[in-house]
Amino acid sequence: MKHEAMMKAVVLRAFGEPEVLEYGEVPRPAPRPGEVLIEIRCCGVCHLDLILRKGMRSRVKPPRIIGHELAGTVAEVGEGVEGFAPGDRVASFNFQACGVCEDCLRGRPSLCRQTHGDIGQTRDGGYAQYACLLQGNLVKLPEGMPFEHACFGACVFAPPYKAIRHVGQIRAGQSVVITGASGGLGLAAIQIVRALGARSIAITGSQGKVEALRAAGADEVVVSPDGAFGEQVRGLTGGRGVDLVVELIGSPTFDGAMRSLAPGGRCAVIGELHGTPVSINLGLVILKEWEIRGVQSATRDELAEVLGFMHEHRIEPVVWQKLPLAQAAQAHRLLGDREAIGRILLVP
Repeated sequence: MKHEAMMKAVVLRAFGEPEVLEYGEVPRPAPRPGEVLIEIRCCGVCHLDLILRKGMRSRVKPPRIIGHELAGTVAEVGEGVEGFAPGDRVASFNFQACGVCEDCLRGRPSLCRQTHGDIGQTRDGGYAQYACLLQGNLVKLPEGMPFEHACFGACVFAPPYKAIRHVGQIRAGQSVVITGASGGLGLAAIQIVRALGARSIAITGSQGKVEALRAAGADEVVVSPDGAFGEQVRGLTGGRGVDLVVELIGSPTFDGAMRSLAPGGRCAVIGELHGTPVSINLGLVILKEWEIRGVQSATRDELAEVLGFMHEHRIEPVVWQKLPLAQAAQAHRLLGDREAIGRILLVP
């Protein structure tokens, strides 16, 4: 009798505190048509994972293996898969647009509301030794790019990359404010700005994170627990303000973000941690011709662009801790305490 192949995994069997994440053995999946079996080399721990664990997203129905920031090697391909073969080194992004709705057809697949293959939500994800993913969720890595860098391409680097390159159109010599700068996306934004030869002004609420932000490449660091940093930024820019704000916190820092903008400046809103309404002086928006735009995660083509940029500029994600898969619950506790400077990585 043939024994079923097994693997180690962390399974969310009920919503709740970190202790609901159960480490153990589960059946190893086999790829169906259109699917690729990935041997996972590493998986990042994201704030979205904490939200899913708490049951704050209705699309997740336990039992589920969460985790979407994964990279690994193709172990097996299902029927009909094209462009991937065993041994290929790949990274994932966590959704696949439908390709046929109005938003997809007008070239905005990130706005698609008929996505499928959502890793860690509607299909099992990266807190495991293996995962079966749709071929459309995968991108090959640049030659020589480490898995530990690539796994953060879609969720960590792609949003600030889109904000800085596509929304802000930042060039050498320009200035960028980054709120929530000590988090994974904030540190990624600092690295991207530095690679472009622009100037970064990192905003943090903690004096204890100043040196780490400088070490990560921030040109200036402003400590602002109350989010009222606009005048300090103007002082650092000769009264002009900055060309772009990468807004990673949201409502608590939004007023400071707007006060930091130069005439013609842009604010790219990636994060909103509190859900509190904000007020905007529309007269200033008109007079200064400011632009405010939301930024979501990457599409497949954008992820390939981001990985290429990271590899070309030798950008290394700031990994705060590497933990074995069995310590996923501890990883969630550490991230929830907001003490991390950079990302937490699970290694099967």
